[in-house]
Amino acid sequence: DAVANDLRRDLFATLDDSEFDALDACARAGFTEHRRESCYKIPSDPAVTGLGDAALPPGVSVISAGEADIDRLRLLDDDLRQDVPGTDGWRWDPAGFKEETFGHRFDPETYLVAVGPDGQYAGLVRVWNNRVPRLGLVAVLAPYRRRGVARALLGRALGVLHERGAAGAIRETRYVVAEADDENEPSVTLLSSLGARRTGGSVELIRRYT
Repeated sequence: DAVANDLRRDLFATLDDSEFDALDACARAGFTEHRRESCYKIPSDPAVTGLGDAALPPGVSVISAGEADIDRLRLLDDDLRQDVPGTDGWRWDPAGFKEETFGHRFDPETYLVAVGPDGQYAGLVRVWNNRVPRLGLVAVLAPYRRRGVARALLGRALGVLHERGAAGAIRETRYVVAEADDENEPSVTLLSSLGARRTGGSVELIRRYT
């Protein structure tokens, strides 16, 4: 009550979906469910994902984010986020985007950008170089959807990890972890088609300011 009265705006909380006592306590405090997100483990083996032969459509090419124009990449990221539940409305400032992109988690071989025939940045996939690789985002602008671009981008990024595993990589490369909003049907369908396994989830709660 004190925080809500002080800030005079909606309050949010996120809990693991198995924290039943905490969820009940938040419900008694006036919070209601806003959205749900599931966590997945995605295999990197193309024999399992079926991405070994995923090809880009004619005229579309791929470059590393390390080769991309950083301002154009930032604007692409802004545009793609508008269709991602929980990040719509987000806009990067240039300094923040540069720091986030090229920090210690950046991997130029698994952060890839699709480029259309006219040179437009059309989509991206980024897998962060964590202890267990994490799929941060795979998304494509509307004019390039349903043409296999996302699958081709994922195939390349996951293929890099699979090859590293075959070469005896120190880090875990057999799978990638990811999160997806439960109501984001295209993302959930894509992950399911790759043999991804749900490992848990979270609930975002909201207490409306009145």
